[in-house]
Amino acid sequence: MSHQCPVPRCDADVDSSELMCPAHWYQVPKPIRRAVWICWDRGAGQGTLAHAAAIRAAIAAVNRDVVPASSPKHPARSSALEKHAAGRGRLTSKDPEVLHDEH
Repeated sequence: MSHQCPVPRCDADVDSSELMCPAHWYQVPKPIRRAVWICWDRGAGQGTLAHAAAIRAAIAAVNRDVVPASSPKHPARSSALEKHAAGRGRLTSKDPEVLHDEH
């Protein structure tokens, strides 16, 4: 199951275990990404007011300065996504940066 990335003008199809496409997720400031994870609490926080607020904050953070994910100026182009794609930085399920199960 999937859904569309919640960022305006982003047509990326996102797995239901992810909040937004990877390019936009890495535009969210790290403290807010961490808050989403903390409030998610391995699924126990799903549907709570705290988790919903963290999700809204993440979406709002990206919407403040929307850069299309396909743009060469997109911050994720030269960040963790490229490092991961090149195999230098392997993300694991224990890493808070992993995109799965965050909403």
